[in-house]
Amino acid sequence: MVLGFAIICGLITIIAIFSLTLAIQRHESKVGPGLVLAIALLLTGISVWKLPYWSHESAAPATSHTVKKAKLTSQSGQAFGSSTTTTNRRSTEKKIQQQLQESLNKMGTVTFDHQSKTYVVTVTDTNLKKTIAALKQDPSQAKKAKWPQFTNGFAKTSASLKKSLGNGYTFKIRVGNQAPVLIFKDGYIIKNSFE
Repeated sequence: MVLGFAIICGLITIIAIFSLTLAIQRHESKVGPGLVLAIALLLTGISVWKLPYWSHESAAPATSHTVKKAKLTSQSGQAFGSSTTTTNRRSTEKKIQQQLQESLNKMGTVTFDHQSKTYVVTVTDTNLKKTIAALKQDPSQAKKAKWPQFTNGFAKTSASLKKSLGNGYTFKIRVGNQAPVLIFKDGYIIKNSFE
């Protein structure tokens, strides 16, 4: 929708430029065409700025619930700030669990099972719980709820785990004690309940 608005505003800008040029050549009032040109340029600029390519904002989903994206920070190009010194694998796993918990604290709690090499996010955010419940009822709404973007974001998190810790680490997202709705391993989606 924003792209269409940007195109229409661009066309109006071109028409306003021709109108202003014609007014200048005919020695007519330049106020009207100049005002239309200024408004068209302003609206074109705003609509181009609002394009997802530039603003990195997602459009409002059609459902009443939004899926929140978790942002994970990396330090100096290393996933989860893992150090290259000889640190104990368990302490690295613990540090990554703490970083995940800090990054995902609004979404839920993060636990780690050393035996199975599995990080589990148990969702506590009520909006995300409602979104997952709604998607269980009607999985066809996944695109409208921005579920593919949500899933891809966590696939990147899983890839970061692989980069920091090596192969074999699993990342799961679940609600309560229910079966996980998403499972990732080594940067790949293993299970997506709504695909």
